Amino acid sequence: MKRSILATLVMSSFLVSTGRAQVGGSGTPNTIPQFTTSTTIGDSPMIQFGGNIGIGTTFPTAKLTVRDVRDVDISGNGPSAINAIVSCKLNNFCAAVRGDADATSVGAHGVVGINHADNEAGGGGVLGITSGTKGFIWGVRGDANGTTGNGVGVFGQTFSGEGIAGLFINRHHGNILVGNVGETDTTVFRVDGSGRVFANGGFRPFGADFAEAMAVRGDRSRYEPGDLLVIDPVHEDRLTLSERPYSSLVAGIYSTRPGVVASQHRMDDPALRNEVPLAVVGIVPCKVTAENGPIAIGDLLVTSSTLGRAMKGTDRARMFGAVVGKALEPLTKGTGVIQVLVTLQ
Repeated sequence: MKRSILATLVMSSFLVSTGRAQVGGSGTPNTIPQFTTSTTIGDSPMIQFGGNIGIGTTFPTAKLTVRDVRDVDISGNGPSAINAIVSCKLNNFCAAVRGDADATSVGAHGVVGINHADNEAGGGGVLGITSGTKGFIWGVRGDANGTTGNGVGVFGQTFSGEGIAGLFINRHHGNILVGNVGETDTTVFRVDGSGRVFANGGFRPFGADFAEAMAVRGDRSRYEPGDLLVIDPVHEDRLTLSERPYSSLVAGIYSTRPGVVASQHRMDDPALRNEVPLAVVGIVPCKVTAENGPIAIGDLLVTSSTLGRAMKGTDRARMFGAVVGKALEPLTKGTGVIQVLVTLQ
């Protein structure tokens, strides 16, 4: 009995000397407590509400909700609501932040980044940065690991007419975009820093002709797809509508839907606004007339006296240098539009 009392006295003396027997204080309901001094307990910034934990908010909407309302510091650096740091060694896989979505229903996301800011400074939902200089490194990576189905590694969309679904910038003028296939990462598509496209599989657009973008005389709105065009004899590097038969100035046809359009101007040059696509090779709809007789499949076509329309050529002596192409469809009478194989000769 004496030993028990002695032990109690010794323990009490120890607790008093260490301050552990003098802890007290009060707090707010649902707030996780913290030591505000060495002997006092008070409120922490953490809230427990409805099974959720919140930091910087009184109404957490997820298992962990963190809200930071601080502004940028004097050096211009903004705060981070969460800063996760991990150190990896050797070839181990590690992640500072990892989000797994195990749901099998539609709409599950591993990581969601949302930016609600509406100001001139802009901003982003998710930012990936890497400062590595060796090995294969990336800022943001998306993997679709399913071996079947319509998996997409990286998906981008915009709902603005001025928006861009995918933007790629190489500040040092290296490759802008590279496409690889297979287990050996064989490159089959590449866009270099000048905008030049390299493609092992060729280029197959929806369109059956090659066109050159050229300026026209007068208002561009006067011209329509299918018009037969000639070189303007009055102005340099200009086209105009054909208007006399067997003109050796024939240049081509205003393309309806060109597969390729070449131009002497850069993509943002204002001069492009007065240019039209001139089909010089390929298959293209063309306005025609039967003023020189019905047009049969295979007929050689030349300019006519009807503005912007072709007719079949019958005067062989006048056809040298005046043929725009061969008819792929017939026209028995009047005027119309037929498919023409452009073969200037």
